Amino acid sequence: MKKFLTLLFTALTTLSASALDNGFYRMQCVETGRYVSFRNNYVDTESAKRTTEVQFYSLRTISGFENVANDPGSIIYIKKYDQGYALRSQGYGTDESNYYIQITDMGDGKYRLWASYNKDGVTATRYMRDCDDSSGDFSYVTTEEAISKGWNWRLIPVTAEDQKYIGVIPEVKVGSKGYAAFYAGIAYKLSSGMKAYAVDSETDETCTLKDIGNEIPAKTPVVIECAGDNAADNKLTPLESSSVSVSTNYLKGVMFCYPVLLKNRGQVIERRDNPYWNTVDYDVFTMRVLAVEDGKLVFKTAGEDLDYMPANKSYLSVPTSAAAILTTDGSTAIKSIKVSSTSSTSSGIFTLNGVRLPDNATPQKGVYIKDGKKIVIK
Repeated sequence: MKKFLTLLFTALTTLSASALDNGFYRMQCVETGRYVSFRNNYVDTESAKRTTEVQFYSLRTISGFENVANDPGSIIYIKKYDQGYALRSQGYGTDESNYYIQITDMGDGKYRLWASYNKDGVTATRYMRDCDDSSGDFSYVTTEEAISKGWNWRLIPVTAEDQKYIGVIPEVKVGSKGYAAFYAGIAYKLSSGMKAYAVDSETDETCTLKDIGNEIPAKTPVVIECAGDNAADNKLTPLESSSVSVSTNYLKGVMFCYPVLLKNRGQVIERRDNPYWNTVDYDVFTMRVLAVEDGKLVFKTAGEDLDYMPANKSYLSVPTSAAAILTTDGSTAIKSIKVSSTSSTSSGIFTLNGVRLPDNATPQKGVYIKDGKKIVIK
């Protein structure tokens, strides 16, 4: 993100006409109603060198508050400096490289965000826009006037009010309690009835959840115990900073999930050569995801459909000797199926539970690990 924010908001010389307070905001395009969400940290730098237009395919716009209510990427911290404003989201910001934007108050709650560029001695001003070329309820930010009529933005302060909050949606339930694996680039406080856990110890078969309090430092992977079933029941209060630290935590976090996929004759082709590609691939040998097994909260190997770890999610990092299912209550009542203790580059074909197939076996339809790589048998 630092890269594309730097390119968009470089070479500014005049002060903003607005006097916006420092704080956390969402950006909503007036003309389209879509919200900005930071989904990647890459921009095509070579293209930016050739033209003053910049395409931000990784800075998406999304329709419907319900689709961003639990999205940390939609939360943007705006801070005023003498040179202009800095934007921060997902743990990155323009101020890290001393680049700033201008925000002009157009009245009636509308703002325009802009920057000046210099190319071959010619200065041009470019505005942040929502592209008209959308696919359903999703689009992306651009600076090209020819493909965008949306250049006015509402900067909506993040509060606990309806349509303004940031919350968490539980992924699994144990009895009446819901839990979510969560990872955010901002520090935050939990609302009443919520708890946050780190994993402070683990063996090959069990791990221990530790309550770390209601103030969570930025970039801390956690398991959140929810107060209700909806994002509105599990509100977070963003914090500019936090002095809290978590000393031991076996959880890891994923900030972005941005695969580039091409559909060709009914097949989906991964374009890993595309510079926008940004994923953490799921590894059956060293990753366990939050789940429920026999009525207990566990970390286990994922199902066949998980190719990449989702954005803003935590997972448990384990050694290759770990069981397929790790309990969180210290018990070993759940049957422990060992994933192969060999490394993920081992030869042969394995199920996602780590069981090696006989050399002469013909795999049935499904997803397998072959020679350390995921394959799909159709």
